[in-house]
Amino acid sequence: MKKIFSALFVSLVLFSCNNDKKQETALLNEVIKTHDKLMADDEHIMKNKMLLKSYTDAKDSVAAYNKLLDSADNAMMDWMHKFSPDFTGKSHEQIMSYLTTQKAQIIKLDSLINSAVASSNTFLTKPKAK
Repeated sequence: MKKIFSALFVSLVLFSCNNDKKQETALLNEVIKTHDKLMADDEHIMKNKMLLKSYTDAKDSVAAYNKLLDSADNAMMDWMHKFSPDFTGKSHEQIMSYLTTQKAQIIKLDSLINSAVASSNTFLTKPKAK
């Protein structure tokens, strides 16, 4: 009977470890997927900043939109510099906690970047004053 319980315990531990790795990998992939989307959105930030340079009128509005775009871009760069997917020596709970926090942060970044790009797009699609 002890052998059966021992085998069952070992099986549960192995299954649990495998399941933990799958959870960690899935959550990390979600964070990376959002990051990759934001990198594409970063191109829109740069494009809009270049377009704003062509505006000679409405300098206050141009400055405000540039500041908004810069803030979103800087927030993304700051997050990227701080993100560390090296989980050596970390427990499953520590890894999941870290990745959950990172996911929440990058979702906020996504909203910030989307808002900055959308509002600057709205400004840029208005006809220029002559």
